[in-house]
Amino acid sequence: MNIVLTGGTSGLGYRTAQVLGKEIKNKIILVGSNKQKGKTSIDNLIKETLNNKISFIQCDLSSISEIKSLADKLKKFKIDILINNAGALFFSRKESVNKIEKTFALNHLSYFILTNILLKYKVIKTGGRIINVASGAHRGVKVDFNNLEMTTNYNGWIAYKKSKLCNILFTKKLSELTKKNKITVNCLHPGFVKTKFGKNNNGIVSLAIKFLMNFFAISVEEGAKTIIYLATDDTVKNITGKYFYQSQIDEPSIFAQNKKDADLLWEESLRIVKNKGLTLI
Repeated sequence: MNIVLTGGTSGLGYRTAQVLGKEIKNKIILVGSNKQKGKTSIDNLIKETLNNKISFIQCDLSSISEIKSLADKLKKFKIDILINNAGALFFSRKESVNKIEKTFALNHLSYFILTNILLKYKVIKTGGRIINVASGAHRGVKVDFNNLEMTTNYNGWIAYKKSKLCNILFTKKLSELTKKNKITVNCLHPGFVKTKFGKNNNGIVSLAIKFLMNFFAISVEEGAKTIIYLATDDTVKNITGKYFYQSQIDEPSIFAQNKKDADLLWEESLRIVKNKGLTLI
């Protein structure tokens, strides 16, 4: 199988690549922003899996132009599985190179833009799988379409929660559009996993995250199981538009099931990227 995995140089992504790479027939492309980290990860993965068909493409997934360049590089690479996994938590408000709030740009728009361009190019095979890594953190918030980028009253944790809600709404809408091509789209909550997530923040925030992970988080091996399940298990090959937890279909929040919001998020996302110079449809 040909697999593209964003955010694959550490944590859940790395563990997923490690397991999928052990099947020697699998060709895996990892995508990440740090070139040196990418090289180190590939070297280690090849040693661990004995699979030399694992490679890396550098891309800042918060940048529209870099995502487009990435998609151009993937044109000749017919994809069986796309795993949208890249994401981050920013406790102070930051903007991408496109002047888009960075949590929204990276955690939602990177999934939206890359997936749509690959579908437009017909790079994802009929019968392929798209897997979006969401989070149980989506619960308790609703998308505010009047303040999508939180230009006012910014709160990093709330911004993250809303971005994960967007992942589920995106999955819901996209699954309707890809049914005709027999491409499945599902998302998942991996659990609270002990990774380097959130440690890009400074001071007491980083210390608090580290403390919680030390006492309450599950292992990366445990957290990656649902991603691997959705990528490989035959029992889900015809299931689409669902939210999974612990390798089972779970019910997301009532806000994540709102079809009107899923439609509106899709249209707003198209509008935002079009205003930045990219027409997807």
